[in-house]
Amino acid sequence: MLPAKEYEILNQVAALHHRSLPTYLTYARPWVQIGNEAKAAIIDDIATDHHDLVQRILQVLEADDRPVMLGDFPMEYTDLNDLALDFILQELTHYERRLLRTLEEIASWVDRDRSSYLLVNMAIGMAMGHLENLAEASGDSPAMKA
Repeated sequence: MLPAKEYEILNQVAALHHRSLPTYLTYARPWVQIGNEAKAAIIDDIATDHHDLVQRILQVLEADDRPVMLGDFPMEYTDLNDLALDFILQELTHYERRLLRTLEEIASWVDRDRSSYLLVNMAIGMAMGHLENLAEASGDSPAMKA
């Protein structure tokens, strides 16, 4: 059985990713101008990573036979409906930065000898990779400027 603290942390990380902005955008897709399909695909890639992480965490939590509470999408996400893709990608960058800060804080609470530490650090690595992909898509990447 997972200690209560580890259970709560994993449930929190799963909820953060299950009801994330990228996941919401797979349901409320932004309009994509012809030629910007690659930029739009970044949203799906991030959402897929979030989904995969949630599945990994759920396997651990469900094996413990306790309820999992993932919550609802925040209502403020609806403010992004029908906005330009470039603006949404900027918002997504802000979102991933906040998520990364939150995950880093959570990692500081987790016992390094627990499975939750590996999952939280996996989430941190994913968020860092997502930020790199978003920077590249917006032309902010050093590789794009070379």
